[in-house]
Amino acid sequence: MPRRWKTVYALYRQAVQLAEVSFEGEPLGGLQIMGVLESRVLDFDTVILTSVNEGSFPAGKSSNSFIPHDVKRELGLPTYKEKDAIYTYHFYHLLQRAQHVYLLYNTESEGLDAGEKSRFITQLEIETQANHRLTHTIWNAPVPEGDGTPVVIEKSTAVQDRLREIANSSFSPSALTTYVRNPIEFYFRRILRIREADEVEENIAVNTLGTIIHGTLERLYRPLIGKRLTVADIEGCEAGLDDEVAYQFREVYREGDIRKGKNLLAFEVARRHVSNYLKQEKAQLVDENADITVLALEQEYQRWIHHPRLPYPVLLKGNVDRIERRDGRIRIVDFKTGRAEQRNLTLGDWDALIAPEHDKIIQVLAYAYMYEEEAGGSPMEAGVVSFKNLKSGFLGFRMKGEQVPAVIDRMALEAYEEALVGLLSEILDPTVPFAEPVLA
Repeated sequence: MPRRWKTVYALYRQAVQLAEVSFEGEPLGGLQIMGVLESRVLDFDTVILTSVNEGSFPAGKSSNSFIPHDVKRELGLPTYKEKDAIYTYHFYHLLQRAQHVYLLYNTESEGLDAGEKSRFITQLEIETQANHRLTHTIWNAPVPEGDGTPVVIEKSTAVQDRLREIANSSFSPSALTTYVRNPIEFYFRRILRIREADEVEENIAVNTLGTIIHGTLERLYRPLIGKRLTVADIEGCEAGLDDEVAYQFREVYREGDIRKGKNLLAFEVARRHVSNYLKQEKAQLVDENADITVLALEQEYQRWIHHPRLPYPVLLKGNVDRIERRDGRIRIVDFKTGRAEQRNLTLGDWDALIAPEHDKIIQVLAYAYMYEEEAGGSPMEAGVVSFKNLKSGFLGFRMKGEQVPAVIDRMALEAYEEALVGLLSEILDPTVPFAEPVLA
């Protein structure tokens, strides 16, 4: 959708949210639907009031005026207190001659129109009169009972053709982990190519924040590719940090204002994450005398997989966030803006690799598998850096019982390749349908 239509759509939605529809009816009979103010000086036998929640009825301190509350008080202008008094009067007038009154409110603490019941209901409960008979009834929407049958989609000829097309164009590590978590989600995203609808962001979304952090690190470190890092290099990155984060926000979040509100907080979060990473790397250069050379940033790698168990060759392709040579060993780093723990990168047995809880291992080992030829036989290690768990540093792939990241050698990559081929053969097998995982 062109950007100008996105803007029109956003303005249209904003206008619709403010639109009101008037109800019409026969004044002398039937059901009359009206607002509170329209009901003044009218009497009804039966009254039904909806949304009798605190904050909705009465509205409380909400006000659409640009005049501050203190100025209104000083000049004698009506404030929300007078508005509440008017609604209180009309509420009790409606109840004065009614025979049956139904006050409906939401008892849930979360969701649409949620909150506590109105103070008007509490007043009626406390100030109950002799002729009042109060009863409370809680109604829940009926929840249909599903049959619990998981969704199963057979692989038709068209689906098989699409799988061959994907194998020729490339499977990405994220596509593989999507299938491991939920084959049906893989079917929707990769086979049917259904994407999530683009929405206008009023506040910085989590994935947008991740894009900004990745972009900032890439631009800060790109001039240093192929050069052994020094403390002066990191200090130079720190000096340009604020400008770089601001640039990334302008590039990624073009229409947003980052000078106030939640967006300003998101800006500070992004800056703080990158700043903490730079401080950690500088400390490693000083305290550990680490020998670090950045080899690649946001680089795309690929590898063809030819195997007798596969019906045809499969191309594996993906972008690696950072590859460096650290103390003589090649390190492949995947940046995560979410939280990750060492247990997420620890594997007990190669036979148990293909499992949802090992999605991060599948991903980082895929990068090592694709980079094997480039490594030229040098020892490798792969893992993630979690910005929400930065104090743990580099979380490298390791086998259970080991205390340091595992060296990813030819033997480890062969074991990974066997597991990967098993996963791909299942995906490409026409007799194995896409089946929704059954939750225990």
